[in-house]
Amino acid sequence: MGRHNPLPKRSVEPRVLGLFYALAAFVGTFAFFATFIIFLGNLPNASNPWLLPGVDVGPAMAPAWALLTNALLLTLFCLQHSVMARAPVKRLVAAVVPAPLERATYVHAAILAGFLFILLWQPVPIVLWHFKNGAVEAALWTAFGLGWLLLFAAAISINLPELLGLKQAWAWYNGRAPQPPRLKTNWLYRFVEHPMYVGVILGFWMTPYMTVGHAALAIHLTLYIAVAVGHERRDLRNRFGSDYDIWRGRHPAPALTIMQVGAELSRRYHPLIKAPIPIEMRARLAQLGPMK
Repeated sequence: MGRHNPLPKRSVEPRVLGLFYALAAFVGTFAFFATFIIFLGNLPNASNPWLLPGVDVGPAMAPAWALLTNALLLTLFCLQHSVMARAPVKRLVAAVVPAPLERATYVHAAILAGFLFILLWQPVPIVLWHFKNGAVEAALWTAFGLGWLLLFAAAISINLPELLGLKQAWAWYNGRAPQPPRLKTNWLYRFVEHPMYVGVILGFWMTPYMTVGHAALAIHLTLYIAVAVGHERRDLRNRFGSDYDIWRGRHPAPALTIMQVGAELSRRYHPLIKAPIPIEMRARLAQLGPMK
């Protein structure tokens, strides 16, 4: 029990190359997110960012063409994430590369799609808001940073090496079959259904300096996440069955939660609303006008 099934013996060289391939995906992910955070925040400041173009600043083409170009780049990015996450495509990739490297291949493709849209991004520097109040700026930058920290913490909750394909490649390198995926319900996932999505949405929107181009990116990727949640839920339900249903039952949809809270408040305060008005108050109200 608990022992890994050995894989068929292979020469060492492919497994060494596979390990470096997965390690490159692991390191590349950190490089991408560091670049993406700098890009989104126009760091160190909007007037003199380290990257040009940043999301808000840089050489600009006509706004309509810029928005169309950016929409195509973001659509390509989203399609890569969604299409390569589907089971038939995973099987196709596993037929081309060793199956333990399928996840690392997905990560490499995501990194390439991400760097492509950053490299070819066209700013639309029409300012929607620019808060210059120190307290407001500090609050928004704090929320921006917390969003990315939440994303990173959620990735650790899932098991970061497994999420990025390094764990699977390491098992293959050592001649073992990777462990089958398990439903992750620990740490942040005990309290929030999608902490990674919450983190990136904060990263998209929490900024004291927002332009049309930045808002278009935030809207596009937020809508993509809203659609992706439904696909992810179906995949998890198909993979983990009743275990997923039990875990999901602990995380009701936000709209349902609001309705439950509203119903509870109504139940608690209903007697107060329906209680008869005291005689003294009725007399005072009668002086103001007829009571109905």
